Amino acid sequence: MLDTASHKIPCKHWESCGLTDGGCCKISAYTNPSNGICLNICNQYDGPDRGLGDTVGRVIQTITAGKVKPCNACKKRQQKLNQLLPFHGE
Repeated sequence: MLDTASHKIPCKHWESCGLTDGGCCKISAYTNPSNGICLNICNQYDGPDRGLGDTVGRVIQTITAGKVKPCNACKKRQQKLNQLLPFHGE
């Protein structure tokens, strides 16, 4: 699990909003207060790779110089790979 107790959530959009062990999304990509669960499903996450899916997606974007835009199937694959092989022990 991510370090929510000290609010060290690795996304630039995360901010403490007075919740015990929780916070809020500054850009309202996830509208409910969260304890980091939102980071697993956020399509606008901006931080270190959460798992293998983020790494694969980043490599594809780098190799194609951003010319290939992720489709719904790509996003589902990324989410599934992140669930199967998380990097932060979620």
